[in-house]
Amino acid sequence: MPSPIDPIAISILGVEIRWYAVCLLAGTVAGITLSRTLARRLSLDPDWVLDVAPWIVVLAIAGARFYYVLLRAEYFVAVPKEALNLRLGGLAFHGALVAGTLTFAVLCWRGHQPFLAWTDAVVPGVALAQAIGRWGNWANQEAFGTPTTLPWGLWIDPERRPPEFADAERFHPTFLYESLFNLANAILLSWMALRVSKSRILRHGDVLAMYLMTYGIARFLTERLRTDSLYLGPLPAAYWLSWLLIGVGGFLFLVLRTPWVANDGATSIVEHRSL
Repeated sequence: MPSPIDPIAISILGVEIRWYAVCLLAGTVAGITLSRTLARRLSLDPDWVLDVAPWIVVLAIAGARFYYVLLRAEYFVAVPKEALNLRLGGLAFHGALVAGTLTFAVLCWRGHQPFLAWTDAVVPGVALAQAIGRWGNWANQEAFGTPTTLPWGLWIDPERRPPEFADAERFHPTFLYESLFNLANAILLSWMALRVSKSRILRHGDVLAMYLMTYGIARFLTERLRTDSLYLGPLPAAYWLSWLLIGVGGFLFLVLRTPWVANDGATSIVEHRSL
């Protein structure tokens, strides 16, 4: 049975554009569009998203690649020139999340923008970008799970199968599981973002806290099925990072309810309008 899709989307004058890149670009555009829409609804400047997006995207990709290369240091020490070759994949989202969040925080600080309020607008866009970007893994036949007999099992070419599962044909499409979760999460987080200013329970920053916890849980569960995990010590690196995300999200959720932080997001918006 042939591959589910040709990984090359189009070839122009000998330059191959892969579906992996197309999916990442489509996810980025969709995420930015959603963030601008939410920003407008939240009385934030939607054009500021366009000002900072290039920096965040570039540094997030750099962080994703750096984290991936770090976890496969043994391989890249032997072939260092491959460290910059993104055409075949090799981006670890946890690295992108850390780098992108730090970059965004710095840009908010430098631009005198309310970080907590802005996370309400931006985080749902991140989840949507993930939902679309994950389909690049399908084109590359990567990020799949263990063998399955379920009707939605994914056909994997023999040369892409792990040696221990060489005789299996269909595998859990873990990229699809994560994509569907991220799509649902984007909807939930958008709903939360639009209700923060009207709710007595929600706080600016709760969208970020919720995302860290829900994505941490979802990634941990899907990682348990994957066959291509990168390890950090005795366990997959994604386990450690997922637990960290859950812990940070829970801690942030509690901190946002302390008296000295509870109204920071709303206060920041007022201060920003007066600048």
